[in-house]
Amino acid sequence: MEPRILAIGRLQSTLDVLVEEWERYGRNVIASNSKDRIKEIIETESIDFICIGGGLPDNEREEMVEYISNINSSIAVHPIPRTEEKMGPYNFIPFLNNLAIMHKVRKAMEE
Repeated sequence: MEPRILAIGRLQSTLDVLVEEWERYGRNVIASNSKDRIKEIIETESIDFICIGGGLPDNEREEMVEYISNINSSIAVHPIPRTEEKMGPYNFIPFLNNLAIMHKVRKAMEE
């Protein structure tokens, strides 16, 4: 079963495009850049894990991880790792896809 994933980023317009791309891979992703909406999603949706894109500055990423932890500390949060090369939205697509595959493999191993 496909995991339900919350993707968090800087620009909602970019996130909307990324969600369309993830859906082409069959991913079940909801995305937001609004703290109020993120809180609502975490409290009302069944989220398996959360990914944070590279568009947020480091301090905002750290604040977001803490914010999420205060809402629900049991949901795993995966900020995309920083690299030496310039990051773009295209890096977020394989990062989230790989995490979704790893999640499905772990679930299959538990059965």
